[in-house]
Amino acid sequence: MNFARTALTALLLTLAAMHPAAAADYPEKPVKVLVGFPAGQTTDVIARKLAQQLSTSLKQSFYVENKPGVGAGLAAEEVARAKPDGYTLLATSSGPMAVNGWIYKNQRYDSVRDFEPLALIGVFPLVLVVNPNSQFKTVADLVAYARLHPGKVNYASGGNGVTNHLVMEMFKQTAGINLAHVPYKGGVAAMTDVVGGQVEVMFEVVSIAEPLIRGGKLRPLAVASEQRVSTLPNVPTIAESGFPGFRGNPWIGVVAPKNLPKPVADKLSAEIIRISKTPEWTKAMGELGAIPETMGPADFNRFVRAEVTRWGDAVKAANVKVD
Repeated sequence: MNFARTALTALLLTLAAMHPAAAADYPEKPVKVLVGFPAGQTTDVIARKLAQQLSTSLKQSFYVENKPGVGAGLAAEEVARAKPDGYTLLATSSGPMAVNGWIYKNQRYDSVRDFEPLALIGVFPLVLVVNPNSQFKTVADLVAYARLHPGKVNYASGGNGVTNHLVMEMFKQTAGINLAHVPYKGGVAAMTDVVGGQVEVMFEVVSIAEPLIRGGKLRPLAVASEQRVSTLPNVPTIAESGFPGFRGNPWIGVVAPKNLPKPVADKLSAEIIRISKTPEWTKAMGELGAIPETMGPADFNRFVRAEVTRWGDAVKAANVKVD
């Protein structure tokens, strides 16, 4: 028995000694960063910028592989089942992490149980927009009219259960109003009809809406982020427009498979956060209509848990189901 105990102690000491060395040597081969969205989508663009920076600073190749499908869930599922060695990471967002579990019956990963959160790196503000000829000049105008005429104001979205649909559901609950949902097969079609005046209002990502606002084809009422957006400095937040505390931000972060060794997780997290706080990164994010916002593993873990509940409430209110 003493021999067995001595051998076990020696093994544990050996493993403990190996972890710092593994972190010091990591990465020793190329690192794959999966993205559940098509190339060119905002999450993909940010993931590629991050991979490029990590390749430079950690002196090893970090490369992005796109695996779209099932609301970006296919990539999440692959990472959840990958070996937790630091060589398979996931650049992901609020959709696959906080929404999918509520709307896909057969999701084969758990956002809380199956991942090691590394860092939150930014949020994507949405802006509430109307046609320039709309009678609504402010959020207060929209809310006042909607309260007097329940269900008479139409709002567009890119489809049932997508981010701009659920953020509008959050806003409806907060403002105590009833708007009629007009879902489209994609955000481009929805935005086209708002520009054309066929539908009255919608939320859209700032990076997409801002050029149309600048060109006079849309009027912004407010942004759904907690702070104003640098590319739309004169547009108030919804919180400033009479609804304190409101936020409806999709976000982007980086996770790894559960049980990633802590030294490797700490090294990755520290480097991602360092990059995310550089002036170059802040500028690049601003150009994409995003706001840099960082959290380390512990805070990001708590954030994801809270987001699952928050977005779940919106899904339930909208009664969204996807087969």
